Amino acid sequence: MRIHAFLARCIVALCALHGALALARDSCPPAAPQAGSLNAAQLQADVRDRGFLWRLERDGRSSWLYGTVHASRMEWMIPGPRIQAALAGSEVVALELDPGDPELARVFQAAADPPRLERVAGHLRPRMERLARTACVPGEQLARMPAMLQLAMLSLADARRQGFHPEFAVDAVLWGLAQRHGKKIVALETAAAQLAALTPATEADERAMVEQGVGDLEAGEGGPLVVRLLQAWAQGDEATLASYPQWCRCMDSPAEQRFLQQVNDARNEQMARRLVALHADGQRFFAAVGALHMTGPKALQLLLRAEGFEVRRIPFPSSPRP
Repeated sequence: MRIHAFLARCIVALCALHGALALARDSCPPAAPQAGSLNAAQLQADVRDRGFLWRLERDGRSSWLYGTVHASRMEWMIPGPRIQAALAGSEVVALELDPGDPELARVFQAAADPPRLERVAGHLRPRMERLARTACVPGEQLARMPAMLQLAMLSLADARRQGFHPEFAVDAVLWGLAQRHGKKIVALETAAAQLAALTPATEADERAMVEQGVGDLEAGEGGPLVVRLLQAWAQGDEATLASYPQWCRCMDSPAEQRFLQQVNDARNEQMARRLVALHADGQRFFAAVGALHMTGPKALQLLLRAEGFEVRRIPFPSSPRP
């Protein structure tokens, strides 16, 4: 699997792990600005609706589906007026994971199974240690993580060098707004279920994907593709998003194709069932999940349409290229 594709799917989990990064030396990727250094003028300078928003109608009630990204720029932090209005008018905010759940850190910071880690990535340890030094990630902390999460942590360095930080994840910002408005917050997945989905089903697949990911990181191939995806989100470019499987270089092997089905299609079906249940309980929801869950034959908006929802994309005014 190409590591940029894996990073794009690592959702709120990376926010729970970013504290493991040490960004001190001049050669390190830049750290996100500290909250105390941000001022209102900076944050309000370019507030607009970004991303992908669908209105869901069924049984005379309206709900919302919003496609997010999980690493973003400081100037993209504040949602635009349509998104804020949709969230404010909903009774429940549904996220993939609840950033306030203490289980997040416990599950994602738990040590990997040593025998499996050795079988999958032991032969790559020197190369991953070199990447860790370049990324300024503490090697000892990194080495305890499952191999796929090690790759995700290493790939953060590339994203940070492009100006994108998981601390500014759209999901986390929406969580904060939901708390401020006193909204009920619902997690569509558990931390354990998401970690399981982000782990290839077989050691053979995991070994192949880790080897490919390390090679991609060494070659510096991920950065431009991450930027392309995040810019497509910021511009609401649905055509580029929909064609992601054609340009991501993340479906070249059978292992990658199996992983995409596991990490996207299977999870979409589970999340759709959870949203249908929220609607059946009479609740108007604002569901915010990664925009890549709105791609492919099992796209979340298509599954909800099949469940009887009228699904309508809400266009935003065109935005200049970020």
